[in-house]
Order: sequence, then C-alpha cells, then structure tokens
Amino acid sequence: MNRLCKHVGLLLLAACLIGNLYADESVFIGDGDISALKLYDSQGNPLDATSENASQIGEGWIIQNPDTPILIITPRGTINVYEGSLLVTGNLSSKNSDLYLVSGKATFNTYAMEGGVLTVTTPVSRHRLEGDGEMLVITTEGEESVTSFTGTVESFNALTGFTRTIRPFDKLFMQEESARPQPIEIGYYLTYATYPDMMLARQIVQNLSAPIVAPKPMAPKARTTELVIEQPEVEKVTIAALAEPVSSLVVTQQKPFIPEQVQVISVAVQPIAVPQPVRTLTSTILKAPSSRIIVTVRPMVADIPSAPKATTSVQVPSAPSQVTTMSELDVPSVVQQESLDVSLPLEEPATMVMQPEDTRSAAIPLQNIEAEVIEPIPASEQAAVEQPSEAVLSTTPVLTSTPSLLTSSDAERIGGSFGLVADYRFQLDGTNANSFSHRLIVKPFFTKGPFSLSLQSNIETQDFSSFTSNTNPIPSSTLARLSYAFSYVDQLRIGYSTSAFYLVLDHTRSMVSDMTSFTAPQFGESSKLVLQNQIKAGPFTLITAFDDLYLTNLLANRAQFGSSILQFTPSGGYPLTIALGALAKVEKTPSNSVNLYPLLSFRFPVINTRTTQFSAILQAHGYLPVYPSFDTDQFIDTSLATFFPNYSLGAGFAIKRNQFSAKILASLNEGKNHNLLVNDFAYAGIDTSYASTVDLLTDIRYEGTGFESKVVWNVPFTASFAIATLSGGHAADYSQLSLGVKIKKASFGLGISNLGLFDTLQAIFAGTARYTTLLGGTYATSYLYASYEFGIASLLAKVTYPVSSSAYTVPVVSLTARLKLSKAF
Repeated sequence: MNRLCKHVGLLLLAACLIGNLYADESVFIGDGDISALKLYDSQGNPLDATSENASQIGEGWIIQNPDTPILIITPRGTINVYEGSLLVTGNLSSKNSDLYLVSGKATFNTYAMEGGVLTVTTPVSRHRLEGDGEMLVITTEGEESVTSFTGTVESFNALTGFTRTIRPFDKLFMQEESARPQPIEIGYYLTYATYPDMMLARQIVQNLSAPIVAPKPMAPKARTTELVIEQPEVEKVTIAALAEPVSSLVVTQQKPFIPEQVQVISVAVQPIAVPQPVRTLTSTILKAPSSRIIVTVRPMVADIPSAPKATTSVQVPSAPSQVTTMSELDVPSVVQQESLDVSLPLEEPATMVMQPEDTRSAAIPLQNIEAEVIEPIPASEQAAVEQPSEAVLSTTPVLTSTPSLLTSSDAERIGGSFGLVADYRFQLDGTNANSFSHRLIVKPFFTKGPFSLSLQSNIETQDFSSFTSNTNPIPSSTLARLSYAFSYVDQLRIGYSTSAFYLVLDHTRSMVSDMTSFTAPQFGESSKLVLQNQIKAGPFTLITAFDDLYLTNLLANRAQFGSSILQFTPSGGYPLTIALGALAKVEKTPSNSVNLYPLLSFRFPVINTRTTQFSAILQAHGYLPVYPSFDTDQFIDTSLATFFPNYSLGAGFAIKRNQFSAKILASLNEGKNHNLLVNDFAYAGIDTSYASTVDLLTDIRYEGTGFESKVVWNVPFTASFAIATLSGGHAADYSQLSLGVKIKKASFGLGISNLGLFDTLQAIFAGTARYTTLLGGTYATSYLYASYEFGIASLLAKVTYPVSSSAYTVPVVSLTARLKLSKAF
C-alpha cells in the first residue's frame, strides 16, 4: 500500500509541474453572468453558456449578450462587451488583433501590445489602436462613435472616406457632417473605462486644458512681379519771347497710373451631397429547402464624390494689366473600398454564420446580406457546371486546436479571483431516526487562468454539546490518511478542457465518452471527489478517471471503480474513432483484489455535419482478474468453444443534434459482463450482478441553458426473453429519470432511479408495497430541490431518498444557506 501511495503522490506532483508549464495564452470570461451569454463557435454551432465553453473562445466565434455586460480576458487585453451587443471575434492572441462589432457597444483595453495594432470594425467604420491604450466603440441605430481613453486611435469612416486621429479624452461622432472630435468629461471615462484611474484622468484633462498660445501669423505668401514704370523723357522747353515777357510760367507733368488695393474678393463654393449614414442592418433568411442554403455577404460601397474644388477670383479696376489668382483647396485623401463576397452554407434557417474568408477582409464593413437558394445539381450535370467564384465553406466540423498554454511574462496581467464560500446546512435525517444536524462548511478558493483550487473545512453538531470536524487527529492507517488528506480538497483544476493536459478534481464527472457503457450517468448531486485527467497528443486522447478520492467505499469495505480509455481519431480522411481501455474494480473485502474489464470500441460516423452527428457504435469488453492472482482463463479459455467465458458484444448507434443526444445499444452477454456495471446502487454495497443473454440500453438527453432532462433505461433479458433478476430475486432492469429547470435566478429539479421499475409498480398497484418504495429504499432513490440566488447569497431546499440497504419511510430534508465573497484581481 505504501507503494500505491507513492505512485499516487508522484502522479499528482507531475500533474502540478506540468500545469505550471501552461501560461495564460487563452481567452476566458473574467466577470459577468456567463449563463446570459449566447455562444456560437467558428462553425456556427450553438454552445451552452458554461465556463468550459467560454474558455474555448477563439477566432471566428460569435458572442451575444442581450441582458448583462461581460468582461472577456484575452492574452493581449480585455473586452468589456455591454448588454445588447453582438461581437464576432478574430485573432485574439496575436499582436495584430482584430474584432468585428456588429452592433452594440464595447470597451477595448490593450496591454503588451508594443509594436502591435488592435483593429475594431463596425458596419460603417474601422478603428485602429496602436500599442497600449483603451477605446470605446458604439455602433447602434442611434449612434456611431468612437472614444479614446488612452492611446491614439485612427478612425476611418467608410461613408465619407475620411480618416481622423482621435486623441485621449476625445470622442468622434461618425454620423455628424462636421465629424470633428469633441472632448469628453471625466464622468464619461469613469463610467465606460474597464479599469478607470482617477489620477490618470485628472492628469489627461489638465494637459488638455492647458492654455493654448495662438501661433504668430506668418506673412502672406504670393507670387509677385516687380512692376517697372518707365519715366517719360522730358523734352527741353524753349522759351521764345513772342511777346512781352510773361510774369509767370506753369509746367504740367503727367504721373503714371498705379492700381489701388483690391477691395472685393468673391468665392463661389459648390455644395456636395454626402450620403446619409447607414442606420439599419437587415438580414433576411429564407425558409430552408431540401437543398443547402448559401448566404452571400456583400459590402455596399458608398459613392465617394469627386474631389471638391473652389475657385477664387480677384477683380481689380481696369488698368494697363489685370491680376487674377486661382487656387485649389487641399483634396482630402480617399481610401479605396474593396468589395468582399463571403458565402457560407446553412443547414437550417435559425442559424446564420458570419465568418469572413480572409482575416484581412474581415475589417471591411458589411452592409447587406442576401440569401440565395442553390438547387441540387444532378450528378450527371455536375461536370458541366462551373465552380462559383466565391469560396464555399464546408459544413463538416473542423477539428480546431487551442494554443497550448506556455509560460509567459504576462501571466500576472491575466485576471483571477479569490474569496470564501460559507455554507450553513440544517438537516432532518429520516433514515437515521429523524435526527437533526447542523453543519458549517467554509471553502476558501483561488483561481487564475488555467489553475483553480478550492479547499474545505467543516464542523457539525446535533445538539451543540459536542462537535465533529474533518480536522480530527490524523488517522493511523495508510488508506485513512490518504482519505484524510483529500478531505480538505473541494475542487482542483489544472489546464482547460481544450488543453493538451487537463486535470480536474471535482464532484461532477464531466469527461464522459460514448465509446463505453460501463458507467451509468451521474444522478443528482454527488458527494464523491472524482479525479479526471485528459491528455491530448495529435489524434490520440487519453481519458483517466477514479470515482472517489475520499475513498469512502474502500473504508466501508465496498468496491470502488476507476477507468482509462485511449481514443484514436485520424486527423484526415474518414473520422473513424477507435477506443481501447479498461474498467478497474478495486475491493478490500474479503481481501484486496483488482479486477479489470478490458474494452475495445469503434465509432463509424454516418452523418457528420455542423449541427448533426449520427454514428454507428460497435464495442466489446471482457473480464480479467489481475490481483492478487492473474487469471487469464477468465478472459480467454481455449478449452471453450467460444474462447471467452465472460464477454459483452454490443452494437448500436448514437445521434447528436445541437443540445439533443441519444444512444441505443443492444448487447450479447455472457458471465460477469453487462451494461452499467457502475451505478449508485453498486456504490451502496447492493449486489447488482445478474445473468442475461441480451441487454437493451437507451440513453436520451437534452441539455439546454434553461432546461435539461435525462432518461436512461437498461433492460436485460434471459434466453427465454424474460427480464433477468438479481441474486435476491428482484428484477434487474435499471431506469433513471431527471429534470432540471432554471428561470433567471431560480432553479428547480427532480430525479428518480430504480432497479426493477416494473416489479415495483406492479407491487404498488397490487397493494403489497407502499408508494414510497418507488422513491426510496433498497432498490430506489430520488430527489427534489429548489434554489434561489440573492446576489452573493443563495438558498437551497432539498428532499432526498438516498440509496440504502434498509427500508425507510421518511426522507432526508435539508435547508442550505450559502454566502459567497469574492475579489477579482
């Protein structure tokens, strides 16, 4: 056992070391109500608004949050998307990042962008923020504007063709004809900035409000020519005395003409019509025909008027020469608009994917959307049809990989949170002579990027005279010490579900493969600490799980289970999946033993589209004791005609369409093998083994944002087509039904699970059993809960009939009040 503990410790140490190799080169939700989001991946698939799906946000995703603001943390900055906005993501990890804000408003704050450029495009404008800075972009029916809080923004108006430079604390209204930046108030900055800094705001306002010294006017520049006036020659005057000498003499001389100063200047400017800004973006999607639909997105290029000219004429009085001056106003630079056609196939009218063909062309404003129905072309005529000029994106899902998490000097910039969760639970245990108990649980937590840790400690009392706690003295046995160490762990996560390495310790089993039918779906809330690990390497995926690190069952002399499965799916060609693994059953009584159930499974995709996957499944598993003795005859016995004394050979199909999934499997069994070996009744120490010839398994699920349901039914038949029975004579069919509803901050749910459902119903109708045997007892379990959130506080009421080997009539009733205090950083 010491050797086992050493191996487990080395495994956890290696996991932690590998987790430190990951950096925060990922995208996740830093603040806001994730459940209010509407997410669509790069292929247009609608996704549930969960933390795991939000952590996978990549290029080409569509994000819509109609009710509440959401803060998105990226490797290069933050994006605060306000309510009522629609955002299409581009490259979020490069220093040349780009985003497309279809409607609404968002604040973009960049860091670690030295030498980089953030480009934000709207339907009528494009804004570039170089280096570190922050800007607010608004594109609605009533306003089209950009505001610079820090850094310099270069704004291009696609309607007028003008490019403006926006300084800090300036706002540009694109729809105004003047289109001149205007200063903003400090309150506007404090309202919309992601991380407002009052000292910085005052400094910027002080610098902008410094007195401006008017520049000294320069002397006017004009082209002049020196005017040379020829002086007329003065002829000699000869005075001859024709008469008596005169008393006086008058000489008259003509002066040259000099033009007077210009008094009148007239300027004639011809007005130019400027097109009105586009205020409405309308998309029309036709009814889905039997054939595919191609949505063509074309930009509407605004008519750019020719360069305006003004003629200035100067009129002067008549003179020997006339002066006329002609001047042209400076012609504004006009940026040429390129056209873009993007065609995307749609399979249903309710889903529209806006994904540009080229990242560079994604910055071109989109003005109109047209839907064009393409009729199916007969195979005989396909060769004669020319290929369209637009590139049509395939509807087949493409396996995209998230950048691996590596160490980075920018790790401290990624936001995280820490805090404390305190639970008070009052419980009336009807299965234990109606005893009362009070429990206080304290859970400090810390999360930052790919690492998350939540610890726990509790204290419990019945009459406040004596108390019990998980901080009791360290036990003496090795197995109990290991359970004691893990009793302080509530949750641990290293990496993300899309990372190459992902390790999680939690009370929910999230890594489930449809390649195996060993384990029944989780039923209600679980008190087990499940270890799950996923390792991806190219086309290979290794999934390992152990059902409970608290070791509750082993300490109670009951069996515990673990599993490991290796899946291979080639990256190119036909996406066949091959799985090889085993289920391990570990028991302590009557002696330490380990039994394996080896598995070989195949999945053959028949329909593999963006929204629908339909696959055929073939699987086989056997039985092999490995400790304390290695008995290969239980797996393969050459003395038998069938070679396999214990086997299960199953075939069926699985279908998934959006949030709906279903699986139907028929199995031929022999010996110790059958479906759903691991279930809640097996955990309670109830003997669930049976002998059957055929098992029919049905698993139907719907998992939406506000509603989820789950129906599981496994019916074993004998050779005589009768329902197989357990060792105690009870019917062995397994059934499970659960429902969950969430309406805003209120949640409701119920569930019921049975062994031998038909036998129990017949006994109730015959009057030989009480109706409570359908809800709880040796072969039944059920629950009912209701909860409501009050901001940082929440309240949960729950009624449970737990699985037990003894019968009872009163359930376990509990009332839990929770307070969560957290601080983001």
